[in-house]
Amino acid sequence: MHSIQRKITLYAGGCFLLLFLALLVAIHIEMERTVVPLNESLTQQIVNARSEQISYWFQQRIGEVEMLATLASDHHLTREELLRESRKLEQRRGHDYESIRIVDLQGNSWTPDSNSFSILNRDYYKELISSNAPCVVSNVIVSRANKAEIVVILYRVEPLVHEDAAYIAAAVPIGKMKDIAQDILVYDGRGSLIVNSEFPELDDSRANMAIFTASITGVPGWKLIFQVPKSQLTQGMTKTQRSALMVGTVVGIFFLILVLLLGSSIAKPIQALRQLMRQVEDGDWSVRSNDKRRDEIGELARSFNQMLIKLYQSQQEKKEMELQMIHEQIKPHFLYNTLDTIQWMAASHDANDVVDIVESLSTYFRLGLSSGSQFVTLEQEFQHVESYLNIQCVRYDDILDYELSYDKHLEQHQIIRFILQPLVENAIYHGIKPLTNQKSKISIRAYKQGDQLIVTVLNNGVDIPKSRLASLQKTLRDGKKDRNEEIGFGLYSVNHRIKLAYGELYGLQISSGQGVTCMTINVPLGGDNSCGKS
Repeated sequence: MHSIQRKITLYAGGCFLLLFLALLVAIHIEMERTVVPLNESLTQQIVNARSEQISYWFQQRIGEVEMLATLASDHHLTREELLRESRKLEQRRGHDYESIRIVDLQGNSWTPDSNSFSILNRDYYKELISSNAPCVVSNVIVSRANKAEIVVILYRVEPLVHEDAAYIAAAVPIGKMKDIAQDILVYDGRGSLIVNSEFPELDDSRANMAIFTASITGVPGWKLIFQVPKSQLTQGMTKTQRSALMVGTVVGIFFLILVLLLGSSIAKPIQALRQLMRQVEDGDWSVRSNDKRRDEIGELARSFNQMLIKLYQSQQEKKEMELQMIHEQIKPHFLYNTLDTIQWMAASHDANDVVDIVESLSTYFRLGLSSGSQFVTLEQEFQHVESYLNIQCVRYDDILDYELSYDKHLEQHQIIRFILQPLVENAIYHGIKPLTNQKSKISIRAYKQGDQLIVTVLNNGVDIPKSRLASLQKTLRDGKKDRNEEIGFGLYSVNHRIKLAYGELYGLQISSGQGVTCMTINVPLGGDNSCGKS
């Protein structure tokens, strides 16, 4: 047997677990849909900002070289003069330039100490000569002086004034730009400057990396790339899910404890009430529930106590009724033999009236006792009451008449025995007997109405006084008889026995007025009446 406490715990725990898992899935889906793209967007914005910073720094260098070229053109500077100006720029921006040289039309590159070398075969020189661009930027070159990586900005002096000062060649270290590229302090990623479109190949380790790129404006083929482990982009989501799992676990533990306490508060009083019921099953009718709770379980305990009280009262009433019925009935078997002897003696003396009344009395007793059975057929019950009326008509021949009728298809229907005679007796002694100067009639009829059998006992004797009628109706309706109540045992017994056998919807009703008193019995039709047998 599964206990209520276990069921409550399983159902509530299962519902909580399902809801919690659904919440985790919803958090995961929502964060993947919003948080990861947001992290990627923010990271790309940072990379773009660093790319713009590198571009700005490099454009400053180009602008400074352009300023020298403009100065040489505007002021007709000779090579020596332009070298002096370039030396000043080097001194002012010493960390941004490795060297600034002046190139003549023949492709010779000069320095202030007059050392020169030819750049005719350099790719960047050929590119500038073959184009109309004001300047070109070389590929990365390893400096012979300090082995540093540099690029050369070759700028054209236009309009040309002196053939020995045709171009300005500024060697710019790219270390500064690499430092800017690497200075991206987000997640555990690293930035790097890619020149000449030489994008690194992805190996197995880089396959798990998220890569963000941004082009360097003004330097075609240069890119800034930022690599970060993909797990870093979802790290916030993972931490949030882990926190949610921890909080859910703690809440789940407290919830489980509360459910256990709730289940215990419900199951324990029910188990106690079940134990009391087992004691009642064992015959102990004195037990009572002491539960003082004000909830539904407390109401159940109080209803249980009331039920025990009513059942005990009902058992006592049943015992008293059975004892009283035993006293009212004549059971000795020698009575039948005595009546048969009297009938035989009366017949031998031609006393036919004596024979008839003895025969009626014998039939009355035989059918009334009915071998101890609680149920008889409708036909037998009518024979029994007819025997009783025959006897009473001998005594009250001047004032009593009767008629009986019932539908033939109802004659085998089972009803409680001995329920018509008390009604007839009450009609004779309280309705007909007081009228000594007229003959009254008792009419008994049985018929079907819907799914019920209706039996009416009608007399046209004295009406029941209104106050007594109201008292009778209240007693029959409530099913309770006061010891001081004037209602006879017979009427109360009939009503009580019907309700015990068939339920509270059935019983005896009385009406009286305008010279007619009617007692009506309703019992269910159809089905097996064995449920009412003892």
